[in-house]
Amino acid sequence: MNLRKTTLLGGIAMLLFAYPVMAGNLPGYPDPERDTIILEFGNNSRIVIYIDKKEDLETLNRYDINRILYDLYRQVGELNDTVRVIEIRDASGEKYLKEEGVISHFEYRSWEDDDDSPEGDDDDDRYRYQPRSRLDFILDVGLNNYLENGSFPAGNQPYSLRPLGSWYWNLGPTYRSHLFGPVFIDLGLSAALNVYRFDNPRSRLIADDNGVQFVLDNNNYNYKKSKLSTWHLQAKVVPMLAFGSNQRRSWRLWNNIDKGFRIGAGMYGGYRLWSRTKYVYDDNGNKQKDKATANHLLANVRYGIRGQIGFKGIDLFVEYDLNNMFQQNQGAPALTRLQFGLTL
Repeated sequence: MNLRKTTLLGGIAMLLFAYPVMAGNLPGYPDPERDTIILEFGNNSRIVIYIDKKEDLETLNRYDINRILYDLYRQVGELNDTVRVIEIRDASGEKYLKEEGVISHFEYRSWEDDDDSPEGDDDDDRYRYQPRSRLDFILDVGLNNYLENGSFPAGNQPYSLRPLGSWYWNLGPTYRSHLFGPVFIDLGLSAALNVYRFDNPRSRLIADDNGVQFVLDNNNYNYKKSKLSTWHLQAKVVPMLAFGSNQRRSWRLWNNIDKGFRIGAGMYGGYRLWSRTKYVYDDNGNKQKDKATANHLLANVRYGIRGQIGFKGIDLFVEYDLNNMFQQNQGAPALTRLQFGLTL
């Protein structure tokens, strides 16, 4: 903690200590109706309290000083080293009252070193508090694949994928809430689209009463594309650690989840809403598209682990399903989905 912050917080603490003494007007302390009260602390710091009349001191007693101190302590940690003055106001005058009534006004304001008076203050100079809990709207964009027995399927398998044609999109709101210290929790509800483009355009997925089969179509066509697409309604719960980017605030490891380095890992789960196969080929100069919307014996529920890492405005994510892509006992290969990419 630098000297400026130590001075400010130390002064507030001494004010709280001295206040009960002043309120009681004990012998040996200045008369609040006539005098100025000066509290000296540190090497060259002081708090000066001007009291016009005793009733003003009684008015101060109607406010919850501990709440003011807590909010001030939180605000000071966010200020830069050029701030000289903090003014506390409240437009309603009711935020810190111990009982009903409006007496004065409290509001946080700050003035920079090159602005020596409130008259020079403008909207750019005002300190804007950034809440540590926020609702946002995110878009995950990346690629997806799947693993079979811990490795990617061999290239000669009809269900092996073309990596650059297999896209993953995940769109929806997310709420990042501060829990304690550097710990946040990232909660989200989204719609997730997986597009699996098979490496061999002749590949066909057949799902019927006989189970799941991947075969190659041997008709005399000019094959263009073969893919499977799925939509899931998906939710995530990801605890996060967030560390501030300002190294001068070494006494506070964190300030805001969007301002520095962050990392986290958690769970996600989803329910299948829609799935479709699409095959594109050329038949004697005529472009054909065969589409089939069905469950294709895919598992209706998916769940897995999600990892996130980011710095300021850049985030990376990876998701791995813990259950098989297809329903059990249907003859399908044991495929577990994997998706990764950027969060925008």
